[in-house]
Amino acid sequence: MARGGIFCVEGQWHRDLNERGSVLPTLELLERLGRVRFIHKDAATRDELFYFLDRWLLKQYADYRLGFFAMHGEPNRLCLTDWHSVELAEMAERMAGRCEGRRLYFGSCSVLRASESVLREFLDVTGAALICGFTREVDWVESAAFETVLLDVLANGQRHNAAELRMGSAHWAPLASYLGFRVIYANGRAWRPSVRPRVPSQPSAGRAT
Repeated sequence: MARGGIFCVEGQWHRDLNERGSVLPTLELLERLGRVRFIHKDAATRDELFYFLDRWLLKQYADYRLGFFAMHGEPNRLCLTDWHSVELAEMAERMAGRCEGRRLYFGSCSVLRASESVLREFLDVTGAALICGFTREVDWVESAAFETVLLDVLANGQRHNAAELRMGSAHWAPLASYLGFRVIYANGRAWRPSVRPRVPSQPSAGRAT
């Protein structure tokens, strides 16, 4: 079976240019294990993000059906830097009608805490099969461990609810619940893990500030 294709756009996480935090090592690990192929691009502005979206949605990249957006986030908004952000509605308008069969994962704090109507409108406008992500601020290391499995499942799972089946398993459901993981499907169904999260006793370093 062909390896799943991932198209990733990563925002600029750090104010300090010496910082090296990135999702790239996770993608490289999955590639070396023979699980995925990927394209990784950095974007610091709205125009850069939209440029790469337009490129990804060309027919020649149809095999890269998983879109992974790794950046700071707030409910209903992706934050590429401290100065540049994009509303989900703007992003949907840019991709309108061009995402049939694609899955979108927002590896960003709190983006999936947007209202049900906003998320369903996003799917209606874009034509994507599903969107998923987090409803709360997440710790970098915890989310990276979660993403190693999630990205594999989203990129390679043949069933539309493959991520739900894996991340809702006894092994992964507690972490999925703690991270506030949520999936919204194009058919109108929504899913969250049913396990009650266990809150850590010490504060964690989140992806968002």
